[in-house]
Formats: sequence, structure tokens, C-alpha cells
Amino acid sequence: MGAQSRREGEFHPGQDPTILRKQAYADAVNLDVRQRTHQLYTVDPVDFGRWTLERLPWRGDERVLDVGCGPGDLLCEMARQHSGWEMLVGFDFSSGMAAQAARQARGLPVHVFVGDAQAMPFPGGAFDVVLACHMLYHVPDIGLAVSEAVRVLRPNGYFMATTNSAHTMPEYMTLRRRAADRFPGLTSPEMITGAFSLENGPEVLRPHFEQVKVHTLPGTLRFPTAQPFVDYFASTRALTMPPGHTDAEWQAVLDFVQAETEQVVASRGCFDVTKVTGAIVGIKRP
Repeated sequence: MGAQSRREGEFHPGQDPTILRKQAYADAVNLDVRQRTHQLYTVDPVDFGRWTLERLPWRGDERVLDVGCGPGDLLCEMARQHSGWEMLVGFDFSSGMAAQAARQARGLPVHVFVGDAQAMPFPGGAFDVVLACHMLYHVPDIGLAVSEAVRVLRPNGYFMATTNSAHTMPEYMTLRRRAADRFPGLTSPEMITGAFSLENGPEVLRPHFEQVKVHTLPGTLRFPTAQPFVDYFASTRALTMPPGHTDAEWQAVLDFVQAETEQVVASRGCFDVTKVTGAIVGIKRP
């Protein structure tokens, strides 16, 4: 699916600004569940933040912008590990996320504010590196956000967007589709990350950047019991159920997911979910 190919008028909460700000990412609680799941249940886990930063050839004195910085983990880790950065700036469209990032950045040379990736309040060429980590697929106008990133980058500056493969977590998606068949109120079972994936992301970036390169990081989530997978699924509630559903309706979905997962664990000894994530890097033309 192309970055803008979702059918016109089709509702998906993953691109609804109100749902994203007030529910899905009002704070970092749901994001923390998913990140912790990847940390605890990945076979041979990799520090994704460190892996991400290793995709770029750092000098150590760059001006860095993190678009959609969430709770600020990446910028704060950069500030703790190295003191030579000229400027570390992050913003998020969620005031709750930005507030959490600001608290984490207290005492560090990291500047955080609430902002929109589609209208960045910076002059042209203000940054050496722009990061967009697992967030472009949430932006209503992805092309506009990329154009803004290009504008605020200096010539020969680096843009890096992290995202998932369109084919990541097929076992999760199979269960998600079965749940959608059982509960018609669920939103489209496609992953919102398909709006900007490792497969279609390069075509969005190539008109603006030179040497667009995709870096992939495959892995496997291995769940020895059903509960951690159910917890992961539960963290997607705002992205999975339409507005106006009841707690009882959501609990019925979770009960179904738990029963299905328990069957797999009982027959195989675990529930494996294969995943592919990664980063797309581009260099701005001179």
C-alpha cells in the first residue's frame, strides 16, 4: 500500500489527531507497554535506540531535531552519553508526551515543546540531522511532514525515519483479522504502520533526498504464556476500537485474544511473533 493509498473517507484512529492526542498517546503508558514487551520477549534483544543512532555517521557536534520525540528517551540518552552536541531539540504533537519528555530532560541540554510535524517552527537549514522515529504513519499528510523535514535540514544533512515492515508481525495480524471477523466493530485490521513502511517509505523520500538507504532489523517475539501478548494487544485499544465502544465490548475482544493465544501456547509451548523493523536514511541534496 502506498503512503497515501488509504481509501478516501475510511476511518482509522491511528491518523485521527484527537484520538492520538487524548487516548493512544495522551501519555507514555501504552507506548511503554509495547516497548517493554519488545525488551523482555525478543529473542536476542537489541537496544533499538542505540541501533538507530548507529545508522548515521555522527561528528558529535550536530544540531539534532527529533520530530515526534514521545517521552524523549532518544534525545536524553544522546545528551547523557555525549556533551558536545550543538543543539538537541524535540517536539511532540501530544502535550502529555512533551511534558513527560520535558521532565526527563530536566538538567540536560535538551529542549522540548509541543509542535506539529506538518508545520515546524524553524527557519530553513536549522538542523544537521532530523529524526522521525516510528511516527510518520500517524501524520495525516506524510508528504507535507517530509517536506518540512527537508526544509529545516541544511544541505547534505541527514534525515532518518524509523518504521516497521509492511509484513511485520504476521502472527499478530492473523489473530487481529480473526478478531475483526468475530467482532465487526473493530477497525480495519491493517497496521497503521503500513501508511509509511520500510517498503513504501523510500518512494516518499527519494524525490527529496540522495542515497536513500533502508536498514532492516529482523527479530522474534517469543511469548511463553498468553498474558504478555494480551497486555501488548490491550495497549492498542485506542488504535483498534472505534470511539463510543464500551468496556464490556473491549473485554470481549481481549477474552477472545487470550483464548486464541492460550491455544497456541498449549500446542506449541510458546507463541512466536516474527517482526521486521528498521530505519530509512536519506541525505538532503546540496
